[in-house]
Amino acid sequence: MNFAGRWVIVTGASSGLGREMARILARERGANLILVARRGDRLRELATELEAATHASVRVLEADLSREADVERVFTESTAIGEIYGVVLNAGVTHFGEHLELSWSAFQAMLATNVTSVVRLTTLFVPYLIEKKREGGILLVASMAGLMPVPYQSAYSGTKAFLTHFARGLWHELRGKPVSITTFAPGGIATELTESTGLGQHFKNGIAIMGAEACARSALNAFAKRKYLHVPGIFNQLGALFARFLPQRLFAAAIGAEYRKALASLKP
Repeated sequence: MNFAGRWVIVTGASSGLGREMARILARERGANLILVARRGDRLRELATELEAATHASVRVLEADLSREADVERVFTESTAIGEIYGVVLNAGVTHFGEHLELSWSAFQAMLATNVTSVVRLTTLFVPYLIEKKREGGILLVASMAGLMPVPYQSAYSGTKAFLTHFARGLWHELRGKPVSITTFAPGGIATELTESTGLGQHFKNGIAIMGAEACARSALNAFAKRKYLHVPGIFNQLGALFARFLPQRLFAAAIGAEYRKALASLKP
């Protein structure tokens, strides 16, 4: 894929992986950007930064993707801005802790953000991209938590497992058509999300957390090459390989033990 001078949407662009992907797309790949997230002030700050440092055109769409009306509006308003070439569906929320501590309303918001909005935007943009015949593409940000069960992130893991199967199944359905679907499955990333859950603090001296910029670069390389599924980082790739051959119950137990330690370390 060649992003130069073309419009690319990035959801969840106000922080973390989304913000770093937006920076690389504008600074290194010459893309024009439509930034989507709930925190409009963060988006406007990023837009100002990128327009001052690059020749990119940057637009901001403040939207809560847990709301159906906002999801529809993102498609309508973004396609009115310009001809869309790339769609990066990165927005997501998690819960780190025992599942029974997750409120029903919080679970519904997670399901709407992580699953429903992604499926809806994919369903809207795939026919659009096929009609344009520009060989555009969609990048779905899943997670290694979607490749194996993850205790203490059980609901989040379930949402990412759905995305992983949905995106890869769709890849096969769309073979031969002028659009690509890439599934990106990172492990832990050093972002506000990992810090707020306590995972960053627990693993700060380990290899389980990948830097957001390096992760973003790996994601965009996979997107540009139209990869089917990409897991970034050698340690994550080895983990994904071991997970294929080891009994999942054993692998999940090991992850659960580490996460249990992380939870205990957060208690006063």
